[in-house]
Amino acid sequence: MNAAILTYKDARLTPEARWLLMQWASVIGLEKSIDCPLQTLFTRLGLTYAQGRRAWNVLIDKHGERQEQLLEIERIPTKGPGRPKSRYRLSTKLVKALQKSPSPSAHHAEEMATLTKTTLLSAENRTKDLIRDGRRRRSRLTLPNRWLLMVLLAHADTPGVITSLGISKMRLLTGMSRSRIDRQLEKLFDLGIIAHHQPGRYSPQANARKTSIYLLDLAHPSLGTFKRAPLTIMSPPSTKNAKRTELVGGVVDAAMTVGVCNLQIEAFLKEYGAITDSKSTLSVGTKEKHKYNDLVKILHNAQALLPSTDYLDDGIEELLKRYDAEDANWLLTSVHIDACHLLTSYWNKLKEGFCGPDQPCHDVIVSTVRRLGIALEYEIEADLEQETESASEKDSDYTKALVDQKLHRSPEVEPITEKTSYPPLALLFYALSHHLAKQLQSAFKLNEYEKAEAMTFMLVPAFFNAPDGPTLPGFQLRSYGLSFEDTDKEPTTIIFRRYVAKDLNTYWQTHHQD
Repeated sequence: MNAAILTYKDARLTPEARWLLMQWASVIGLEKSIDCPLQTLFTRLGLTYAQGRRAWNVLIDKHGERQEQLLEIERIPTKGPGRPKSRYRLSTKLVKALQKSPSPSAHHAEEMATLTKTTLLSAENRTKDLIRDGRRRRSRLTLPNRWLLMVLLAHADTPGVITSLGISKMRLLTGMSRSRIDRQLEKLFDLGIIAHHQPGRYSPQANARKTSIYLLDLAHPSLGTFKRAPLTIMSPPSTKNAKRTELVGGVVDAAMTVGVCNLQIEAFLKEYGAITDSKSTLSVGTKEKHKYNDLVKILHNAQALLPSTDYLDDGIEELLKRYDAEDANWLLTSVHIDACHLLTSYWNKLKEGFCGPDQPCHDVIVSTVRRLGIALEYEIEADLEQETESASEKDSDYTKALVDQKLHRSPEVEPITEKTSYPPLALLFYALSHHLAKQLQSAFKLNEYEKAEAMTFMLVPAFFNAPDGPTLPGFQLRSYGLSFEDTDKEPTTIIFRRYVAKDLNTYWQTHHQD
C-alpha cells in the first residue's frame, strides 16, 4: 500500500479521490499511465462506478484558472470507426507532490493495509430487503469513514492514541467539510472503533491549542490484527452518592487540591498571625483552629493520592496559573496517555524502579511538553542514537544534542538529564503519569501474566450499572497483545481501588477562584 496520500494536504481531494490515488499508486504505479475504459479502471482500483466517477470528476476539475488538473488525458488516434481511446496519467506536479509527502507513522501499517482490503465497497449482491441493507450499512465502514480511520491510524502512536490532529488538519487530509467529518467521527465512535474522544480546548496561557485526543480500540474487528489479552483492570466507584476521589480519575484533582490548600493555608497563617498580634485570639481562636485543621485534612487526603517527590511544588504553582476547571478532563486524559506509554514501552524499567521524575524517559516527557504547548525555557538533551529520522525532525524544536558527549555514550544507556532540563509543569505531569503507571502495574499478578511487558495498554472511561440507580463513571485499563494464545478465554477482571474519602474535584473547583 502506498500511504503517502494519507499525509498529503489538499482540501480539494475527497475521500473517493484519495482512495483512487492510493490504489493507482499500488496497482498501476504513480508515474505510469493506463488506457482502458473507465469502468474497467474503477473496478481494478476497487471502486464502484459511482464512487469512481465522483473521484474522477475531482481529479479532472481545475478548481479555478490558476490550478491545474490533477489528471492528464491523452487522446489515442484510432484507425477506422469506433469510439476514440484515451490514455490517463497523473499530472507530473501531483506525482512530485505525493513523492515529497512525509511518510505516515509505521506503528499501524498492518491495520491500514487491512482497511484497504476488508469491508465490501461494492454495491453488488445487495438484497432487496431495504431494512436489512440499512442495518448492514450502519454497521459497516463506508469509504469516507474508512479513509478517516486510516488518517487517524497514520497519525497514531503505538497504543492507538492521536493527539496532534485537529479538525482543520483533518479537512486538508480528507477533503471533507467540518460537518461531514463530525458525522464520520460520530459513526466511528458509535461502532466502538474510537474508544474515547476528549475534545480539544484553547488556552490563552499555553502556546498551542490543546487539540482533541482520540483513543482507538485496537482490538476492534474492523482492524483485524490485535486480540484482547485476557486481562482488564477496572476502577469503578462503589456508590453513586459516595463523596470520594479515586486515584485513576482523580490524580489531577488531587494536584489541584494541593495547590489550592497550600494557598489557603498560607493566607490563613497570615491572617492568624495578624489576629495573634492584636491579642484577640480568645474570641476566635477555636473557630480558626477548626478551620485550619479542616484545611490540613483536605491537604493530607490530596497528598495521599500523589507521589512524594520534590517535583510537585513548582509544577503545581504553574498548574494553578495556567488551567482551570474546564481543562480538568483534558489534563486527566493527557496523564492517562503518558501512564499507558510508560506501561507499554518501559514495563520492565518501571518494575525495576527506573524512569522516575529524577531521570524521566525522554520521549514520554517531550510528548507531554508538545501536547501541553509549553514554551521551553530549558535545554532538553536528546538521545540521537535512539531517534528515527522523522522523530528527530519532529523534536528539533524541543531538543539540542551535545554530539561530542554522544560519541562516548552507549546506545543502550539512557541519557541522564538534570531535573532543571525540563519545565516544572512538564515534570509535574510526568510525575503524575509515572505514579499512576506504577500503581496500576502493582495490580498485575506477574506470575500469571508473565508477558505483560509485551502488551499495549490504554485507559478509557467506562460506565458501570449501579444497583440503586443510573450508570456510574469509572475507568478501564485495556491490554492488547499480538499473541493469539488464550484469546478464547473470558477476560480476567481485576478491581483496582485506591481512593480517599473526600470529593477533591468539587473542593478545588469551588475554591479555585478564591
